[in-house]
Amino acid sequence: MRFFGAGKKDGNYAYACTRVKSRKTFLLTRDTYPRLLMMDLAEIGRFIGEGQYRREVDELSSRFAGVDLVENATYLNLARTCREILDFTQGELREMVRHYLNRWDVWNIKTVMRAKSFGATWEEVSEDLVPAGAFDLRFFSSLYGCATQEEMVEQLRRAAPGEQSPVGRLPAAGARTGLADLENAMDRQYYAALLASVPAGVPANRIFRRYIAAEIDTVNLKTLFKLKFEGVAMEKAQELLIAGGEELGPAELGRLAGAEGFEAFLSELSSARVFEGLREAAGRAQQSGSLNDVLLALDRGLAGRARQFSHLYPLSVLPIIDYLLRKRIEVDNLRTIARGKQSGLPEEEIRGLLFL
Repeated sequence: MRFFGAGKKDGNYAYACTRVKSRKTFLLTRDTYPRLLMMDLAEIGRFIGEGQYRREVDELSSRFAGVDLVENATYLNLARTCREILDFTQGELREMVRHYLNRWDVWNIKTVMRAKSFGATWEEVSEDLVPAGAFDLRFFSSLYGCATQEEMVEQLRRAAPGEQSPVGRLPAAGARTGLADLENAMDRQYYAALLASVPAGVPANRIFRRYIAAEIDTVNLKTLFKLKFEGVAMEKAQELLIAGGEELGPAELGRLAGAEGFEAFLSELSSARVFEGLREAAGRAQQSGSLNDVLLALDRGLAGRARQFSHLYPLSVLPIIDYLLRKRIEVDNLRTIARGKQSGLPEEEIRGLLFL
């Protein structure tokens, strides 16, 4: 199988975008979520089993029920959807979509490594995987079977060599590298490869590149908020930041990383445009001792950015990325509702966790 090779120059934009447009009609609408919040877990399972998740619910209903059925069915459907979209794209369009979907390989690799370090079973790990990138569940099962982190790294390097692989620049086997450093190395390479896959000069591609840069800003801000909240030293913070952001370049990141303490960090960040959407959430974080509201605000801001380009350049990569983002949000919303119901959270509290 060829994971990271070069494609043809031209893409089948008209055909691919037409197919994606037809899929958008099956996404859940905003007014569906209040109805779901009034259902119990069995009703939610029946509801999604009557729509676009029917195939997965039918396959899994003999093995799972309740929240487990919702979570497994939605992740399986998401993985299949991503692979199907990649299959009907061609040329440079396929290259962009494929590099974008490599985020799921990074997600899955991190999940396997973290779970293995905590002693989770393969059955527990596999339920949190979304094989929507280059690697399937058999590969991740094999990765889970490695005895050490070093063996995992070596297997990854053999499976996906090259500079355009999201694991192509991982440390050599035997290197003393912590899990956080490995995850950061994968994130850095993922975004570098994604940006390199987007041809320059086309207006739609320039919008896509700006969105990727905004996503890098979001990832960096999440890292900085967590580290500053925990009082981590400046040197470590700088090591974990990713180059290529839109608003937060090297100088701004260095200034934020160098802030002494959480309040000083917020003061430095207050002059950035991105802080406008975080001001209230950051204040609540200081009072509650939790960053949950900040992290949600960052994700919602990025999702809002994506909606801004949803109707621009209908024959480009943008409608496809927009659909993939909306599909991921829908799955996250369904899983959030199911988990909230399982945990007995009030409806209003669950609603506050949704992307609407």
